[in-house]
This record gives sequence, C-alpha cells and structure tokens, in this order.
Amino acid sequence: MAQAGVDPFDELEEWGSGEWVAEVESAPRPWPRVTVAYLAVLAVGAVGLVLMAVVGWGPAPDDLFRPGAVLVASGVCLAAALRALLSEERAGMLVLRSRRTDVLVYAALGAAALVLAIVVPPPG
Repeated sequence: MAQAGVDPFDELEEWGSGEWVAEVESAPRPWPRVTVAYLAVLAVGAVGLVLMAVVGWGPAPDDLFRPGAVLVASGVCLAAALRALLSEERAGMLVLRSRRTDVLVYAALGAAALVLAIVVPPPG
C-alpha cells in the first residue's frame, strides 16, 4: 500500500521521483481591481450601442447614429489604452494574450471601427 504523499510510480525510472505537491490556490483578487477597466470599456460601448439603437426607434434624430458608432470605436480604443497602461492584475478581463498582442489587436480594431464610423453614412 502506498504511503500518503509519495508517488506510487517512484520506482519506475521513466516517471522520475518526487513527492506529490498539493496545488495551493491563491487568495481571490479584490473585486474592483479585476473588473473596473472591463466595466469601463463595456459602459462606453453600451452607451454607443444605445445611441445607435435609438435612431431606429422612431422620433430620435438621425444624427445620433454616427456619435454612437464613434463611442463604440472609442470603447475599443479605451481597451487598448487600458491594456497598455494597467498591470495584468488590474486589467482583469481585458487580458487575452500578451500585452503587446492585446494592445495591437485592440488598437487595430478600434481604429478600423473609428474609420468605418466616420466614413460610412448613417442608415436611412
């Protein structure tokens, strides 16, 4: 019978030897540090989407579509800036890959969305 904390395959050379190490979970991160950056990006994007959606709901003026699209693009550019400036712990859910990759992808998508928001005419 194997002893507690000892690898039963220690005798086999191909497995190596050593003791089992229990994984220790780190303490949970404080709530605001993890999600504030992500919530800020979502809030800017949501306001832009609401402005764009209001255009199709009736008496709202048609000139709300372009500012809404610019706000959505600005939210993605904000994600790029926050990912570049904040540490991984503070950036929270904005962290997808390495910092350089995240910033380049967010900036490229934000710039493309901003160009489209300015160039494409509003519906109607």
